[in-house]
Amino acid sequence: VRFICGTQDIHKTLEDNIARFHGMEDTILYASCFDANAGIFEALLTEEDGLFTDSLNHASIIDGVRLSKARRFIYQHMDMAHLEEGLSKSEAKTKMIVTDGVFSMDGD
Repeated sequence: VRFICGTQDIHKTLEDNIARFHGMEDTILYASCFDANAGIFEALLTEEDGLFTDSLNHASIIDGVRLSKARRFIYQHMDMAHLEEGLSKSEAKTKMIVTDGVFSMDGD
């Protein structure tokens, strides 16, 4: 596991191949979705942006949202009217909506 043993040549080779395949400058692979959620929002958003997140998102998404400098709006679980209200009132430069694919704790 990379976070235990560190970055090895095989990691960089794979990342370089993926970056080249997608025509990008670089790539970073995460060991888990938890790690990806912890880093993605901070990398993509600034304090001028808005992050709209479901109140029942997974803990890894919540942690990633907290680490971001973006302004946060937590909408009521699966309440699209509440989300729309937040989106329409927001003056954020960029608006990102973050939600789980499956809310496993509630089964919806």
